[in-house]
Amino acid sequence: MKEKEEQRLLKLKEIDKEFFDMGMKFVCGIDEAGRGPLAGPVVVAAVILPKDSMIEGINDSKKISENKREKLYDIILEEAISYGIGIIYQDEIDEINILQATKKGLHEAVENLKTKPNVILVDALTGIDTLRNTI
Repeated sequence: MKEKEEQRLLKLKEIDKEFFDMGMKFVCGIDEAGRGPLAGPVVVAAVILPKDSMIEGINDSKKISENKREKLYDIILEEAISYGIGIIYQDEIDEINILQATKKGLHEAVENLKTKPNVILVDALTGIDTLRNTI
């Protein structure tokens, strides 16, 4: 792995490191896709990677090509301690709104984890306190 990429990954992992240093064993990262489009589902993924995980090229899905995302998908699933997916379809989004649908997708993704996390890091959403009862 090139030194520049290694440094980028280490910077990304700084937040995780704080939780590992506090003795937490399972740090879960959550992100979603589908909040911007006018049609289609919102899909939420929750992943717990090993503490020492350094997957080259991992980044925000909007910043990498479709081809790279597909390659990373296989690597992430192979390396993951646990992962879960939540999908909320457009008819339900229309009923409850996109924010509530995203929160529901977060719940589903966490519920689908085989290993329950000690802490959950959610990208780009704040004030998500509705996950407390699922863990």
